[in-house]
Amino acid sequence: MAADLEAGRARALEAERLRAFRETARQVAHELKNPLTPIRLAVLRLQREAPAALAETVDVLSVESARLEAMARSFAQFGRLPEGPAADIDVGEMVRYVAKSTVPPHVPLTLDVDDALPLVRGHHDALARALSNILLNAVDACTPTGTITVSASRMNGAVRIAVRDTGSGIPPEHLARIWEPYVTHKPGGTGLGLAIARQTVLAHQGTVDAWSAPGAGTEIRLTLPA
Repeated sequence: MAADLEAGRARALEAERLRAFRETARQVAHELKNPLTPIRLAVLRLQREAPAALAETVDVLSVESARLEAMARSFAQFGRLPEGPAADIDVGEMVRYVAKSTVPPHVPLTLDVDDALPLVRGHHDALARALSNILLNAVDACTPTGTITVSASRMNGAVRIAVRDTGSGIPPEHLARIWEPYVTHKPGGTGLGLAIARQTVLAHQGTVDAWSAPGAGTEIRLTLPA
């Protein structure tokens, strides 16, 4: 009973912490989006009308405003839980599509998807974004010579999706914090990719876990109830 109470207290604290993070993310996304619309319109006008001598400066404005736009989208995604009615999801089809559309052609990709996976009830777009975020991290870790393996299998009334890369790996002291929002070791990163993935899987009553070793690569596993 004491262990159950402690676990319940930990879950409540974690839920409250995530609510606070989501509220902050929503506010940041809102504050970023307001000035971004006129900035992007101004950049488009400059691209049409600015003299050739300013072309490089205009390109910088375009690239950096696009980066801010992507950052605003990340904050907005983290700031909300999956919305709308749930539907049955063919996980195998989703995994194949997201993997092939996210991993660039120059990164070797292996797909190992069980043909008889049960359906998962949930939000297709949110789960696809979560998997895409994990794959983007794997691609970054694999530069320039690593490989990626994506598998989807049935296990004990659930479906497990695993993304394994042979990249640089994560030091043990950093591994425990990879799911926390705003924690990143990538230049220009928001630290929200894995936080969004975890939040999405938890909202589907699933679990996440990770294995990694420096120099040996990383494996991220998502388990969803069938």
